[in-house]
Amino acid sequence: MTKKGTVFVATRFDEDMLREWVAAGWVSIEESEIGQPLSEADHARCNLICDLQKDMGINEDGIDVIINLLDQIHGLRRALRETLDHAKRG
Repeated sequence: MTKKGTVFVATRFDEDMLREWVAAGWVSIEESEIGQPLSEADHARCNLICDLQKDMGINEDGIDVIINLLDQIHGLRRALRETLDHAKRG
């Protein structure tokens, strides 16, 4: 049985890379989940990190900044959506 939203695809990264990214805080999964299928969102995040590192040559400090900014953007979008939903109901 698999979790809803689980993706089974060929990956551009291995378990050692995933462990490094978890340790860096770039991917938010438990150590015990490494080796298990990733959610669609986690897989997309890992592919983004691969693009940044391998294709664009961005170093770890740059990736850290980019990931943190993306997380802030997603948090702001969520907060705006909740505010708009509340305003529509109120």
